[in-house]
Amino acid sequence: MKSKDKPKVVVLGGGNGTSRLLLALRPWLSAGKISSLHALVHMADDGGSTGRLRDQYGVAAMGDLTKSLMALSSFRGDVRGDEFLEALEYRFAGGDFQGHTLRNIFLTSLEKTSDIDTAIATMARILQVPKYSGVVPTTLKPLTQRVVIEFDGRSNLLGEGQHSISHRVNLQADPRWKPGDVRVQFAEGDVPLNPRAEKAIAEATYIIVAPGHTYGTILPTLALPALGRAVKKSKAKIIVVMPLLTTPRQTTAWTGEDFVRVYELYMGREVDVVLVNTDELGMALVEGQAWVEFKEKDHKYDLIEVSLVSAEKPRRQDGDVVPRAIVVHDEEKVRKALLSTFDL
Repeated sequence: MKSKDKPKVVVLGGGNGTSRLLLALRPWLSAGKISSLHALVHMADDGGSTGRLRDQYGVAAMGDLTKSLMALSSFRGDVRGDEFLEALEYRFAGGDFQGHTLRNIFLTSLEKTSDIDTAIATMARILQVPKYSGVVPTTLKPLTQRVVIEFDGRSNLLGEGQHSISHRVNLQADPRWKPGDVRVQFAEGDVPLNPRAEKAIAEATYIIVAPGHTYGTILPTLALPALGRAVKKSKAKIIVVMPLLTTPRQTTAWTGEDFVRVYELYMGREVDVVLVNTDELGMALVEGQAWVEFKEKDHKYDLIEVSLVSAEKPRRQDGDVVPRAIVVHDEEKVRKALLSTFDL
């Protein structure tokens, strides 16, 4: 297959789910099975290290950008390279840098001496991110996320700020509210899409919605109006890799169909393929958490039900104040499941 005919892949999201998905797809890029691989990362993150850097230095939302760049690095798998990546992941437990990872501080210094696109390109070069791959912020300015309830003909603000919304706001306070009634918006309004992100979507043959926290990662990406318009115009095949668990007070009792319908509401078009995990690992969950399941018999999309969860426990570092996922996707299982959806 000629290079121009090979799949061009765009991943939408941010956070741990996006970096895990990039780890799953990167071997295809190295092997020449796909011609490009880009992650489009939302700019609404304002928690932990990222939030402090935004407040103190007026920079972009660093955390998801650097995490995705690390996932694409060619250093991975080399002894010294892995040591370097581990050093960049180091989170300071005390002192002036308490709570910050070295990767976030590094990209901040690059942005303060240039601009965010140049900073990302420089860090990508240092990390030896392969040609025809990369990480693109959806906007060239940070965003302030809001959640608004649209109900009974009225609109009310429920919360503001990505971190606060993700961990403190009850988005299911009224049992009459249905999935999709609580909408994600931005204080800045209809911000232009980064031209590089728009180009990546226009050229994509596959767009993958990454797994992740629904109101903390996925909807802040899909809710950007300009991104939704670009995805709606795209001729790419849309694939959704579902989150593993529902989120207490936000997506409790949602079925898999509910998640997909809400995603489609923002994108303005139907999805083509959905991957959902079937392995529950026998672990105890907190109230409001449940493994995401599909309940209906018929779907317009191809539903692939397979084990996707990793047996590995996510590692927590000292100095990290942001709650992290209790389970993650297994990159090899995700890659194997995606193989049947790609023309490789």
